[in-house]
Amino acid sequence: MTATRMRVVAPSAFLRGRPDAKAEALTELLFGEDVIVSFSRADWAEAENLTDGHRGFMPAAALEDTGPAPTHKIAALRTLVYPEPNLKVPPIGTLSFLSRIRPGEKRNGFVELATDVWVFAGHLAPIDAIEPNHVKTALRFLEVPYLWGGRTAQGLDCSALVQLSLAAAGISAPRDSGPQRMALGQRVLGDAPPRAGDLIFWPGHVAIMIQDGMVVHANAHHMAVVIEPLSAVTMRVGAAPEVRRLA
Repeated sequence: MTATRMRVVAPSAFLRGRPDAKAEALTELLFGEDVIVSFSRADWAEAENLTDGHRGFMPAAALEDTGPAPTHKIAALRTLVYPEPNLKVPPIGTLSFLSRIRPGEKRNGFVELATDVWVFAGHLAPIDAIEPNHVKTALRFLEVPYLWGGRTAQGLDCSALVQLSLAAAGISAPRDSGPQRMALGQRVLGDAPPRAGDLIFWPGHVAIMIQDGMVVHANAHHMAVVIEPLSAVTMRVGAAPEVRRLA
């Protein structure tokens, strides 16, 4: 088939290494992200996420034709999705931080995304809105569970925490920590202490410096996003960190 641009219409969807629901997750795509589909059948589509170039297989049912471009994004860590503009009815799902939407009718403080799909208008921001402090954004994810391949407020991994925090600040970042280490910032040489906002890399892992020797990171040791001393992470990893400064 001819490569086709499509859009994620599921709350989120995992991209996998092969068309198998039991295959390891490579990453997770957010509602409203666009992909290029190179092959599709009834159950699976081979796709490239246009946000970061990740390629893999995802459920075909999670995709639809693109339609008009999103104009807003979810600015809350997560927002509930309702079948009508009424906070007293049970929600039918959740959208996560930085999901992309095009709101329609507004009623009772809600906006309609599609037929019988409503979200709270106060959780939206214009798609080009900037949250410049990526450290502050990362700290919003404290205690979110660690999830390999995850990119939502339901669960995410170390490089997704960095990618999403920088994306909110208007900085594009690769999906994985290895490419992030090559693409982001400038290496800090010598014995100068890391500054707040610096990215701290070890083999296969990344954290964000806060201050006073502390980092925030999503990690499998705690199975959560936590704050802990840089020295403790370095001792556990068993390798010296590389510090990269964004500005």
